[in-house]
Amino acid sequence: MHPDSEHEPERYRVLSIQSHMVSGYCGNKAAAFPLQTLGYDVDVLNTVQFSNHTGYPSWTGGRLDAEQVHHLFDGLENNGLDDQYTHVLTGYIGNVSILKVIESQVKKLKAKIPGLVYVCDPVMGDNGKLYVSPEVVPLYRDILSVADVITPNQFEAETLSGIKISGLESAKQAANKLHDDGVARIVITTLTLPDGEAPEALRPSDASYALKQEEGQQLYCMTSQRHLDGTIEQQLIAFPTYKGYFTGTGDLFSAMTVARLQDYPHSLAQAVFKVVCTVNAITRLTWLHQQKRAQRTLLGKPSDPAHVHACELQLIQGKNHIEHPDMTSESIVMVPI
Repeated sequence: MHPDSEHEPERYRVLSIQSHMVSGYCGNKAAAFPLQTLGYDVDVLNTVQFSNHTGYPSWTGGRLDAEQVHHLFDGLENNGLDDQYTHVLTGYIGNVSILKVIESQVKKLKAKIPGLVYVCDPVMGDNGKLYVSPEVVPLYRDILSVADVITPNQFEAETLSGIKISGLESAKQAANKLHDDGVARIVITTLTLPDGEAPEALRPSDASYALKQEEGQQLYCMTSQRHLDGTIEQQLIAFPTYKGYFTGTGDLFSAMTVARLQDYPHSLAQAVFKVVCTVNAITRLTWLHQQKRAQRTLLGKPSDPAHVHACELQLIQGKNHIEHPDMTSESIVMVPI
C-alpha cells in the first residue's frame, strides 16, 4: 500500500444519464461541468444527441433506443467499470423502454454498490402539460421506491402524487404521499403559492426587497425529508425570479443537488438551500446576458434563433457561483413549515 493512500480524499463518481446538446447547456451539458468543477468524476450516458435544444426553431440529431442503452451498460459491466459509482443521476429520458432499462440497471447497481445514491429528476412536463408519453408516468411512480432523492417541479409532483397542489398544505400532502410511495428525500424545485399563504418570514416586506426581484415573481422551493425514525422535516425556500426565457436550470439544479448532498449528508434542506443560491445566481447572470444581447426583456420563448442562443445558461461564466455561492442574500430565505 502506498504510504499516503489511506489519506487520499474520498472520490465520487457519478453516472449521469440524460440528453446531450452539441451547442448549449441542457441535459448532460448542464450537469457535467458543475459536478466536475466540484471534483466529481462524471460518466455521461447520452440518451439523446441533438444539435441544440428543442426550444430553437429547428434541431437535428437522434435518440438511442433501449437496446443501445442496454449495450452501453453491458460494456461498462464487461470491463468492470460499473462498480465505482457513488451516485446515479437521471434527467430527461422520455422513452418508456429506455426508462425500463435504466430502472433495471439502477437496481442492479444499488445491489452491487452499498451506499449508492440515486438522484432522479422525473422530467415529464411543466405548466400543467406533459411533454412525454403518458405511459412514462406509472413507470416513474415505480422508480420512487428505487430513488434516494427526487427533484420534480410542481406539475411533476402533482402528477406523481395524484394530488393537485393549490397551496402550502396540499404541497405538504403531495410530498407526504411521495414519501409513502417509497422516496425519503423530495425537492419540489419550483412552487407557486397563493398571495398571503407563504409564511410571514418569506413575504416581501418592503419596496427595496421587491426591487431585488428584477420584476419577476417570487417562487418557492420545498424540501421534504423523511428521517430514519419516521419523522418528516419540511422546509420552504423563497427565491426571486427573472422575466426571460431559460433552459437547463432544472438540469443544473439536480446536478448541484448531487454535489451538495455530500456537504450536508444529514440535512436535505441545507444542501438544497446552497443549490438554490447557485442556481439563482446563474439564472440572474443568464438574465443579464439575454437583456444585453436582445436589448429588451424577453417574455416567453423567442422565435429568432439568435435570441434563443442569447438565452443559453451562462454556466461557464457562473463557475464562481458553483464553487462559492453567496448564501447571505436577503432575497433567498428558508423557513421550516
